[in-house]
Amino acid sequence: MQMHMQKRFRLSWAITLAFTIAVLSGLLILTRDLGITNDTFKNGVVQAQELDATTDAALDGAHQLPPAAEAARQGLPEVVGVIDSLTRANQVLGTLSDQLGTLGTTLTEADAPLAGTISAGRGAGGEAGAAGVPLGGIAATLDDANVNAQALGQKLDETLTLSQTIDQKLRVALLLPKVGN
Repeated sequence: MQMHMQKRFRLSWAITLAFTIAVLSGLLILTRDLGITNDTFKNGVVQAQELDATTDAALDGAHQLPPAAEAARQGLPEVVGVIDSLTRANQVLGTLSDQLGTLGTTLTEADAPLAGTISAGRGAGGEAGAAGVPLGGIAATLDDANVNAQALGQKLDETLTLSQTIDQKLRVALLLPKVGN
């Protein structure tokens, strides 16, 4: 019977030891889970602080919107005036370009008769030697004027294109809000 008692005693110790190990394992798991929960909570607090700072920055930005809108509203007449001036300048440059183009065409059309006149004048150089040099100078001057008029027409076309680009950019600038002071 004593042996039976020892077996029971050993069995109760084994059960007690198994329960103790189970309780300690449960406590270790619970402690680990509490550590993970604590880290998650700390991370949540940090994110909440970042959200708070971002919200404050957004509210500060929202408070700056009315002054920016007022500044844009006050500057609008000046911008409209600049655009109007640029539009008128664009039209004047377009007209001037057309007129210079017509002048260039006229000078180009006059080239052939003048070249014939120059050739005839050179052919009759013996008889009209005194007129040959001035006619050559006139022809050279007209040739130079024709080249200059064509170059000026091209420059005015470029100016017209740049003026239109500036006009478009200013129109886009009207759509953007003013930032800062």
